[in-house]
Order: sequence, then C-alpha cells, then structure tokens
Amino acid sequence: MLVINTAFKTANIGLKTPDGRIFEKQIDSSAKHSENVLKIIDEVCEEAGVDVLSVETVAVVTGPGSFTGLRIGVAIAKALGCVNENLKFLSLSSLQLMAYISCKNHKHESEFVCAIDALSKLYFVAEFDQNGKILKEERIVGENEFLNLHLPIIGLKGDIDGLFQVEIATQDVLEFALIKEKENKFVSADQLMPVYLRLSQAEDNLMTKKTENVD
Repeated sequence: MLVINTAFKTANIGLKTPDGRIFEKQIDSSAKHSENVLKIIDEVCEEAGVDVLSVETVAVVTGPGSFTGLRIGVAIAKALGCVNENLKFLSLSSLQLMAYISCKNHKHESEFVCAIDALSKLYFVAEFDQNGKILKEERIVGENEFLNLHLPIIGLKGDIDGLFQVEIATQDVLEFALIKEKENKFVSADQLMPVYLRLSQAEDNLMTKKTENVD
C-alpha cells in the first residue's frame, strides 16, 4: 500500500510492502509538493525494492486541505491508476484522520469536534464520538457557530490557536489507511474528489461572475 498526504504544508509519503515492511518519508513544509512528491515516491519505492506499478492500493488524503497540494496528490493517484488497471483506491478524510490520531493518543471522555481553518472566518468541522466514529457529515460553519460549539475541539498543529492540537505523522496515515482497507472502503478513481479549504483565485473569480450573472 502507498499512502499520499499532500493536504497540508508538510506532506507524508508512506509504503507498506506485502511482507509487512514500512517505509516513511515526510516532505518539509518549506519544500514545493509539486516538485518533490513524485521524487519522494520514487525514493520510497527504491528503498523498499518495490516497483511503483506493482503497488496494489493507493490511499490519498482528499481533504479538506490545500488547493494545490490536494490536486497534486489526487492527480498522482489517478495517474498511477491509468497505468495499473488493477490499482485500488482509498479516499482519506483529513478530519477523520485527525480524530483517529487524537483517539490513538488520548482518551476522550465525551464527543468531540475536529476543525480546520478554512480562512475568511470559516471552518471545516465534523463531530465524533469518544471512540472517533464520525457522527455528522463534515461541513463548513461560520465563526459564530464555531465559537458556540459546546464540545472539545481538536485542531491541527499550527492551524487554529487555542485548541488542543494533533500533528499528522506518516505512520498515522498508514495506520488509518490500513483500517479503511480492512473495512473495504475502496472507491473508484472518479470518486477521488478533493475537498478544498478554498477555491483557487481563478475558480473563485469564475464563481463570482456566475453569481453576478444570476443576480
């Protein structure tokens, strides 16, 4: 299994071989994902002695996350699918991954919320039970609703000040992906749909024009 997390500034690339060996790489936040992700995947496969085309499953974090990063991760996964028709895909939610990490490292006594700053006083949130099972669909909320969430809130390290924070490590992504694999949560390549924290400037301008035309 190959895992790709390019949703945030720091990217994670991991590989678990059929014989159980694990290889991990992390791309520093100062590096450009567009220039380094493919190179790191090649390095990981070379270290493992594995041909990337022999990988059976690719798990991709599909967001919410960075516009550019998600496009890169999803595009790489789909490209691998184009040359390996037997490739299986897993789509990993950033918020559910955060909940998994939080439950792995801490005992929750109650339901809790995972949140990611979507900028412009908007937040992606999802509620979970104390065991990390999602209770409500992920959604965007405004600042007022966010401030009135009457549950413990988990954020990403360096994302939202004042919250209990988790940090995503490559091993966590691999473990979470393996759980989803056991649950048979496979999707098609077409179902690998990025969930962006915000649109690109070009797409934002296009949406604005469409709205103005409707008005």
